[in-house]
Amino acid sequence: MRRELNNFIIESDIKIDYFDDIVNHVLENEKRIFEFFELDNLPDKITIRIMSYDGFMEYAKEKNHKILGYERGFSDYSMTIKLLNIDDQKKYTTHKNANLDEFKGTLLHEIIHKCQLLVKKFPRECIWFSEGLATNLSNQFQYSICSLNECDFNELVNNFNPSIMKLKYPYAYTIVNYILNNYSKEEINRFIKDPNYLMEKANILFEEAKEWTKNIIKK
Repeated sequence: MRRELNNFIIESDIKIDYFDDIVNHVLENEKRIFEFFELDNLPDKITIRIMSYDGFMEYAKEKNHKILGYERGFSDYSMTIKLLNIDDQKKYTTHKNANLDEFKGTLLHEIIHKCQLLVKKFPRECIWFSEGLATNLSNQFQYSICSLNECDFNELVNNFNPSIMKLKYPYAYTIVNYILNNYSKEEINRFIKDPNYLMEKANILFEEAKEWTKNIIKK
């Protein structure tokens, strides 16, 4: 199964009945995402590969990567996104309740990372901001504003470890949600394009977000 669009190539190595849903979801969201990052078109098309478990594992073997239980996709610095199909996510990963809405959110999350990388590659200390952008702009339903009282921001900045991502993604989502709702587009663009400036402001942003969430959660 394969569709080539202006900015994307979408393909699957197995027959899936939601292929057209994925194509339509990408088309419905690309303009919004490109406008946010001030991209007209992509220099190279993003390839989205929906994979069988065998294909997924073969790719992992080629990359000498040991699959962890929660992993259901690969996205590196290339222009390719590889995602395990929904049925095999349920069979072989911890995502036993995987569904189409969740799949769509994960896909947009990875597309947003690709677009952000085209603007600027972030250092490790800015991963919290990158993940916060991706979770907010993809509208992933599993994230919502949470209290930051227990958040160790220094740990979030210096050790955004996927093995404990359940604790860290909601914090990243919340801080960036604050930024998106309280800073100008001009300032947000500067955070995206100038990681050094973002790192200088990071502690201030966190403290502001922490106070903001106290009022939000009270309501």
